[in-house]
Amino acid sequence: MTKLNKKLSISISIVVVVVYIMSITINSMFIHRYYLHEKRNVLDNIADEIKHKDINKLKSDIDSIEEENNTAIVYIELDKNYKDKGNIDKINQDLLSEFWKKGLSLNKFWIEGNSLKNLDNKSINKIYNQGKTKYSLLVKFMKKDNYLFAISIPIEHSEETIGIVNKFNIIMGVFSVIIITILTFILSNRVIKPIEKLKLLSKDISELNFRTEDIKTNDEIEELAYSINIMSVKLEKAHNELNKRNENLKSFISDASHEMKTPIALIKAYAIGMKDGLDDGTYIDTIIEQAENMTNIINVLLYWTKYEKREVNLCRVDLKERLYKSLKNYELLIDRGGISVKCSIDDKELIMISDEDSIDMVFNNLISNAIKYTSNNEIEISLFKENDRIILSIKNGIDYDIEDDIENIWKPFYVLDKSRSKELSGTGLGLTIVRTILEENNFRYRVEICDGIIEFYIIFIKST
Repeated sequence: MTKLNKKLSISISIVVVVVYIMSITINSMFIHRYYLHEKRNVLDNIADEIKHKDINKLKSDIDSIEEENNTAIVYIELDKNYKDKGNIDKINQDLLSEFWKKGLSLNKFWIEGNSLKNLDNKSINKIYNQGKTKYSLLVKFMKKDNYLFAISIPIEHSEETIGIVNKFNIIMGVFSVIIITILTFILSNRVIKPIEKLKLLSKDISELNFRTEDIKTNDEIEELAYSINIMSVKLEKAHNELNKRNENLKSFISDASHEMKTPIALIKAYAIGMKDGLDDGTYIDTIIEQAENMTNIINVLLYWTKYEKREVNLCRVDLKERLYKSLKNYELLIDRGGISVKCSIDDKELIMISDEDSIDMVFNNLISNAIKYTSNNEIEISLFKENDRIILSIKNGIDYDIEDDIENIWKPFYVLDKSRSKELSGTGLGLTIVRTILEENNFRYRVEICDGIIEFYIIFIKST
């Protein structure tokens, strides 16, 4: 049993015990008084009815009033001297005689002279304990015209009954506490067990142990578990992406350091050679060339950093228009290299929601690479729509044996040894940026080499 279970069970048990003790105390203190109050109300209602009825009509209705209210009503006619001492005994005897006629044989019954004197102003209630018969008689005396009415109702001695009921309540209270404690434990388990699971789940998540918990309670706890499960999944995804970025950053820093190290070493070596008078006229050109390489690397790095931080502006992008614009940018280099570009572009509308600058970056890098490394002076470009997908394919000849290690071309600073165009010689970061853009937009891509032809294949998933 958990701590919360124990506390809940004990608390409810204490509440039940207190409620039962209070109910027994209330029974003992007030139930008898309430019982008398109700009986007096019955007599008061009858007295009010007698007061407002004609005496002759009343005499004929007494039997129905008695039956309706389970009472006994007797009356005697009073003479003018009924208040005298000598008449009190006669009045009491006459009343007893009338009660006897109703089937009531009373052991104790007497009305005093002072009570008779007060009847002119108000009615009087009296209780007569009948001793061993275990009941009392509640009698209301009232005077109407020259008649004395005695309205009586039996009162059972409830103390003994209340005592028995209280004992029964105590026994039932004990059993109720036991049963309620068991039920509380069972029901609280249904509430507390899921909370305990959520506590352990939260602890595991805080320790980077991302997992989910299947909780079915059909209430707010299930909704909370669902929210925590979603949070765990998203945190795991974010954590994995962060780790991946950290690993990529480490690899990138290592590669960048290596790339920067070579030109710096060459600049230093040739500068020392110039200082020692060993310059054959080419040292300055070499230093300038290596400085330009470093500048290119730094510029690309700065661009990449800027791209990572920039806000993406989604809009309708016409892929045909962007492709034609990229080809126009390289028109001069294509003509100088004598390269044949074969374009197969779908007549359908090729529009999608994306970031225009990102699409331009993808097209420019792929076209520049095709110009740079084509070995057969031919480039084939296809852009077409298939169902709801737009597909781009760029092919060119290649005379490098990289088929077994083709995935390396996506890595930072991976540069082939030769290039058709010195103007297009790069830093080896272009395809890395392309891959970053494609993965951030969830575009599928692949690169294949077959029979000396390399193909970059991109699927733009969504189109409009």
